[in-house]
Amino acid sequence: MNTLITMKRTAEASPRVRLAITAVFYLFTMLMAVLVLSVHGRLALLIDLIASLCYVAVTALFYDVSKPVNRSVSSVHGAFQSRALNSSSNNLARQGDN
Repeated sequence: MNTLITMKRTAEASPRVRLAITAVFYLFTMLMAVLVLSVHGRLALLIDLIASLCYVAVTALFYDVSKPVNRSVSSVHGAFQSRALNSSSNNLARQGDN
């Protein structure tokens, strides 16, 4: 029985590893945001799409990391981040119309 518990714990990623992965995606999102300001046209749309996908990953990872602490606060945080992503998507659609 003790071996089964140990195997289950080692199969899951530690919180530090999950936080490090979250930080990498978050930094990559910020890098893409800075990069999108310096390019124009379809390349800017592509970079903005990549940044949006990274932001989705950050939202899911933040939810996963904070869920054990307080599930309701984590859900509210995820709702606010998804609203921000929706707003960003609307801006992306407007840029595509130009």
